[in-house]
Amino acid sequence: MVVAFVMLVAFGIYQTDSAQEFCANSNHNPVYKIVRGVPCDSGLKSSGYSMVPTGKLYLKQVNRDGMVGDICRP
Repeated sequence: MVVAFVMLVAFGIYQTDSAQEFCANSNHNPVYKIVRGVPCDSGLKSSGYSMVPTGKLYLKQVNRDGMVGDICRP
C-alpha cells in the first residue's frame, strides 16, 4: 500500500509544470552533485533550469563533461 502511494505521489510530481519544464531543459544526465544551500528561485536561468521548492538549492545536475558549472546564475 505504501509503495502504491509513493508511486502515485511521484507520478503526480512528475506531471507538474515545473517538472515538465525541468525535463525539457535538462541535459538528461542522471548524475547530481551536492552543493551548499544556495538561495535560488525556480525557473529557467542561463546556467540551466532550477527546481527549488525550499528556496535553497542543494543538488546540481552535472554537465556532460563532468563539471558542475555555475550554480543558479541568473
